[in-house]
Amino acid sequence: MVDQTLSYTRTADLPLFERPPVREVSMALQFKQLELRAVDLGRLRELLRDRYPEVEERAPAPLQMENFARGHRLGMQFQFALMERPPIPMVIFTSADRSSLVQVQGDRFACAWRRTDGVDYPQYSSLREVFVQNVVSFNNFVEETCGADIKVSQAEISYVNEIPTPDGVRPDALGSAVPLPYSGKNLVQPEVSAVSVSQRITFRTRDAGGGVDYARLHIEAEPVAADHESGLRLSLLYRGEPYERDRHSPGLAPLMGFFDEGHDQIVRGFAANTTEEAHQLWGRIA
Repeated sequence: MVDQTLSYTRTADLPLFERPPVREVSMALQFKQLELRAVDLGRLRELLRDRYPEVEERAPAPLQMENFARGHRLGMQFQFALMERPPIPMVIFTSADRSSLVQVQGDRFACAWRRTDGVDYPQYSSLREVFVQNVVSFNNFVEETCGADIKVSQAEISYVNEIPTPDGVRPDALGSAVPLPYSGKNLVQPEVSAVSVSQRITFRTRDAGGGVDYARLHIEAEPVAADHESGLRLSLLYRGEPYERDRHSPGLAPLMGFFDEGHDQIVRGFAANTTEEAHQLWGRIA
């Protein structure tokens, strides 16, 4: 049974949509490279087989880390682990309906959901519960195999929204909030046919001494075309150092608090960057 201190309470004023255009959701941890061998993953497969019977392998991906160091250029960096032996592959465990997966490599663990036929977005609280169950199982596996807990360095939660636009409709939900490219007394105002947006928002602790940066929200929007239909892909990713705000309380509870804060910021960023007309289509009820 999951510790009740890990339960989720939705923020009262958080926007809520009945039919959000969510395509994918991911919750992930990054940590110090584990002393795992490929053969060790057989045990993990047995632990996950009932819920995730499908398995595939890929090359491990480099970590994308937020750089908060003072005196350095702010932004994101890629990190490649230096090891004496080849890294274990990235292993992806997938549910039978292909909507849910667990992704493991030597320095990263992730749980993800993706929209498939007949599977609607299950809301954050359900995805969060699944993540807690899986990360507890994974940490137990690491303790049993490596004799140590995972040492989380950064965590991230991301949402990808795909917003279809029928023929004759402006192919984005952002246009009314973005100024036209130019204006003039004798010029015909052009119609905005596509809008791309990129934002990065950094969050800082509220320490008496001035605080430190610990998380960053990335908002990216761009027009896309799939299956001969136009649309907008709106991606929001919240990533940072989950224990920076509470240095004396390591463990799962502050980690989940970081995810909850990230989800709040993503939902607010999504609502702020889309139009009221779009909100009506998605059934906004709060």
